[in-house]
Amino acid sequence: ADGDRGEVVGRSTTDPGVKVFCKFPEYRNNFHALVSELELELPGGCRIGDTVINKCLFKNEYGSVADGERGEVVGRSSTDPKSSVACKFPNLTGSLHSPICNFELEALGGFNI
Repeated sequence: ADGDRGEVVGRSTTDPGVKVFCKFPEYRNNFHALVSELELELPGGCRIGDTVINKCLFKNEYGSVADGERGEVVGRSSTDPKSSVACKFPNLTGSLHSPICNFELEALGGFNI
């Protein structure tokens, strides 16, 4: 079902270009799933498209991010994939690879998590 957490356990033997072999605890049998229908789990429970609220000042030659500024999670960090995510902010060219402790997630309705 939508939102279930599972594990990729191997390559798909039916269509390896677009599917992977998956295991989900709720299902008895493993199955081949379309990669386009799966979502990568990111540190801190973040999801691509989540709104984040920055909790620190950041500035470099590509721009700046103010404390309290809202941005968007765009993927896994290439610099520290276990504890950071990549986020886009309006006044920054490229993405900021930030540890999850440097921001809050904004929940539905504008509430902070």
